[in-house]
Amino acid sequence: MLDSRPSISRLSFCQLNAIYPYSLDPVREREYGLPRFEVWESIKSTNDRARELAVEGAPRGSLVLGWEQTEGRGRHGNLWFSAAGEGVWMSLVLGANDVTTQLPLLVGISCAEVVEELTGVIVSIKWPNDLIIKGRKVGGVLVEMGDGWVVAGIGINVSRTPSESPQAFGDRALAATSIAEHSDRISEIPGFAGRFAQRILERLDARESIDRVVDSFSARDTLRGLLVHTDEIGTGIARGIDECGMLLLELEDGSIVRVRSGSVRAITPSEEGE
Repeated sequence: MLDSRPSISRLSFCQLNAIYPYSLDPVREREYGLPRFEVWESIKSTNDRARELAVEGAPRGSLVLGWEQTEGRGRHGNLWFSAAGEGVWMSLVLGANDVTTQLPLLVGISCAEVVEELTGVIVSIKWPNDLIIKGRKVGGVLVEMGDGWVVAGIGINVSRTPSESPQAFGDRALAATSIAEHSDRISEIPGFAGRFAQRILERLDARESIDRVVDSFSARDTLRGLLVHTDEIGTGIARGIDECGMLLLELEDGSIVRVRSGSVRAITPSEEGE
């Protein structure tokens, strides 16, 4: 059974952590229309906690926010550097009806839109789940699911600079960046998290057409038209995504194949000449 905790409006983090590992934020629950807004000063993994909540019966839209993640992870188990107070490290409980092949794309598109609205910074997406500002990685999405649970994990680097953590997201193909490097319009971290959750749920509830999702992604696609290397198939030219969210890859013979998963990186001009 889900338990309850004092709200952060009544006790400080220091007071709360002497008794409980987390607090609830009813003010933001009301502001963003969320059933649960759980805030941790330090947590191993927000995705793991969100999964626990889902299994315990927490309603769709329950949010877990960590000021710090000590064992955060990205795709393929990559390290996710999550320093205290320097980014949005959060996970959102979703429902079985939200599961589609396009779910990670919808989450990424939603986060990109919110960052742009709050900061004025244009955010692109590198298939399948990297959020990009001017060619550098500012965040990413990790959707996980199992028997009776679905969670969307989001990590956005807000104030940390690449020089402090050049491999912040465990992706050696991309240098890291932060929102603060590109804008001085920085919202507080819980505000970012609440808006991300709100927008994700709105887009999922809207049941957008497949064509609209593809169009929304295509407008932000950083790989389209580039020569890329994929773990699954090899080298080809990225030609966008199909209706299932898979990457379309044009091979040397002109045929188009679909890349279901795996890492993808753009091939640099120096590599092309080798």
